[in-house]
Amino acid sequence: MQPHSVPMNHSITTRPNRWSRLGLIASIVSIAALQGCIATPTSGLERMNNAVVYGEMSIDDPEIVVATQGPVDIDIDSFGGTVVVESVPGLQNTIIEPVRRARHGHLRRDDAASSLDAMDYVVELIPGDLNRETVRIVASSSDPEEHHQGVDFRIRTADLGSVRVRTDHGRVWVKNNTSGVDVQTTHGDIRVITEHPMNDPIILVTKEGEVDYRAPKGSTGIYDLRSIGGLVYNRFTEARVISTSAENGPATFVAEVGGGLNPVLVRTTYGDIRVAVTENPTGVGPVIME
Repeated sequence: MQPHSVPMNHSITTRPNRWSRLGLIASIVSIAALQGCIATPTSGLERMNNAVVYGEMSIDDPEIVVATQGPVDIDIDSFGGTVVVESVPGLQNTIIEPVRRARHGHLRRDDAASSLDAMDYVVELIPGDLNRETVRIVASSSDPEEHHQGVDFRIRTADLGSVRVRTDHGRVWVKNNTSGVDVQTTHGDIRVITEHPMNDPIILVTKEGEVDYRAPKGSTGIYDLRSIGGLVYNRFTEARVISTSAENGPATFVAEVGGGLNPVLVRTTYGDIRVAVTENPTGVGPVIME
């Protein structure tokens, strides 16, 4: 499988084909010389379970190599799917691994397979000030049953700045961002864990999903955490809680932490919220219990 590269000031438009997997506009995309594919947003075990249990059909598109140089902000608008964004120090460029999938059920596996062609996405590299760049992704579907579909993205870059994601029926995981995060999804968990002190706005909203936010010493915020049908847990071993609200309870936590004024707003329904400003915030496994 060959990656595709996106030069500065250009975009790629995918027009998936059942046989060719990915269509590119040749005038703005060059084929990189690199070879090979690596892990996708959902693990092999998870995808096998989805295929066996739900009759899900999926296809891996070739990875996309975006020629980034400075700090990179990620901006995603998608009709649905899981998003994983992480910082990998020393990585050259920004690597995007897309997976198209459809879940119509076992009795409609042929419908699911044919609907993969209806999904499309565009990747743009937008230059900014002070060497900062934005990788923007817009995913869409022309299928009338798009609620059965999703495009998953795994994105890796050396210097991850801010992250903005709008998706549906998918989880969103962000690791080692250096700037603010704004995520809205449904029917999926949100996880933001970083080793960098956070003094920028953090907005995390889902429904029927868990939310985890973990940051290190030096992180601040005006916290407003609320769950309907779940519980709210907080642990501030590396930050001082300056003031709290009388309305705080098992499913609500409002407080000023660390002296900063940046909002930390978290909302979910039928899921728990866990926040922590602690030593080694990224030192957790797939399941966070604290």
